[in-house]
Amino acid sequence: MRQLFVIAIFLLTGSLHAWSQDHYDARKALSSEELFIKQGNTSRVIATPGQKYLVLDASPVIGGFHRYRFFPGDNIKFRMRNETIRFNETIASVSDSSFSIAIINEAVGRMDYQEILLKDIRLMKVSRRIPFISQLAPLLPLAGLLYVGADFFNKGVDDKRFTTDASSLVVGGAFIAAGFVCYKLTFSSLKINGRNKLKVLETY
Repeated sequence: MRQLFVIAIFLLTGSLHAWSQDHYDARKALSSEELFIKQGNTSRVIATPGQKYLVLDASPVIGGFHRYRFFPGDNIKFRMRNETIRFNETIASVSDSSFSIAIINEAVGRMDYQEILLKDIRLMKVSRRIPFISQLAPLLPLAGLLYVGADFFNKGVDDKRFTTDASSLVVGGAFIAAGFVCYKLTFSSLKINGRNKLKVLETY
């Protein structure tokens, strides 16, 4: 039975590989800019070369270097210097040293635009989807709690309920700690400084 299962897996992966080769056309390969556009929000405003967009080059303590791109139409989360307000807005436009966000003025029933200078940004909230790591971020803490809970409510080696031991707490705590690390790798609050630089680039 196990041999048949292994053979079936090989046949399936081989057919998928052949199917992908049959459908690949080098003439239809996307450029790097087109890939960036496809990966993000469909409301991005990129029409012609020369479109300005924000770039955050981050080198956090946990995880390696990563470049985050924010185009007009993308959502951006940030805080400004000497302010406690958490901005979670959509980028309306980008200039050489600033970007604008659209704010609905309900009092007069119109859309106002606020210019944000890059030098006034103190912190940015960013996220990146990492295969397996991002999926494990919420699951590992839950697994840790379930592990400790199962040990607490079920009878253990002492044949008693509502008790647990140090080994169960260590295992459950390890799951929770691993989930926290996965969360920090997926969602980060980055201070704009020498390690994390915010700047403007243009499409080409």
